[in-house]
Amino acid sequence: MSAAIGERVGAVMSADEATVRLYGFGRYAGHEVPPPGVSFLGLDLHELGHENPKIELDNGQVVWGCECWWGAESRVRKMIGERAVVMVDIEKSRKG
Repeated sequence: MSAAIGERVGAVMSADEATVRLYGFGRYAGHEVPPPGVSFLGLDLHELGHENPKIELDNGQVVWGCECWWGAESRVRKMIGERAVVMVDIEKSRKG
């Protein structure tokens, strides 16, 4: 997804026919190297020095592009539609 820095976006953990597990809505903050502990396919992106899309959620948490499906807020809201939304805490999710 390409987005302008500051653009409103949504971050989704997962979805099925009835439910969307949502990290939340916030702003795209550009690409940065994540802090230690953020991994993709078992590789710590911090150790690799690999930049990833940073999303600053309205609740103050940060979710990285490799941890979610994300896109423009309007598109995420449209994708959710009438499904139930379950809010997910990204920090708890990282701990497994």
